[in-house]
Amino acid sequence: MWFRASLAALATVFSIGTAAISANAASESSPKAGPCAQAIALAEKARNIPVHLLQAISLTESGRWSDYHDAFIAWPWTVMAEGKGRYLPSKEAAIAEVKTLQAKGVTNIDVGCMQVNLYYHGKSFRSLDEAFDPINNVAYATSFLTDLRQKRNSWTRAVKEYHSTDRERQTAYQKRVMTVWNALKKGKPVGGRETGIDGAGYTHLADVSWPPKSYREQQQMQAAVRARVMAGAPVK
Repeated sequence: MWFRASLAALATVFSIGTAAISANAASESSPKAGPCAQAIALAEKARNIPVHLLQAISLTESGRWSDYHDAFIAWPWTVMAEGKGRYLPSKEAAIAEVKTLQAKGVTNIDVGCMQVNLYYHGKSFRSLDEAFDPINNVAYATSFLTDLRQKRNSWTRAVKEYHSTDRERQTAYQKRVMTVWNALKKGKPVGGRETGIDGAGYTHLADVSWPPKSYREQQQMQAAVRARVMAGAPVK
């Protein structure tokens, strides 16, 4: 319950009249990056995450080719359920897809840039709209990942447990993320044959029930990221 109250307060901080940032605005400010990438790049800086690591996770989780962006990008309207990844054309379509799945009794559903699992983490958001919002989605996943890093004292372990607590699944997932990460660090193409990544294939944000502990830091990071995106801050 305290999480919902905190998110309600956070929404007030983020809203500046009718000028609240939208995914489309983020996309326009960084046309080749896509709506997830700007929040991811700023989050990496804000939380001292190794450069491109969070991006590698996002591409592994929700990556797809976008003709509009002419690049392989993390897609914010990705839904994973019943072993199938779905790339929806808009937030509205993605929300409708989730509601359809829920009406069928499906509960294990991953959403957004970072594929946050609604079964384990859904109560941390006030609505599906909030869960799909790229900045909220990335900020939550960032806090979750950095909490794992603090607990395990290893980014490698954190990446493994971000995905699953099952060792076999952890190893395969880590290998895939590291392949993407190495490609990004070398400036090589990501997606398709180059890395074997097609996105929406390694979803299910860590199968545990606890939320990030550093929630105050998450709020501060979200506010900072949103402010910079609204100001059109460049992402290098």
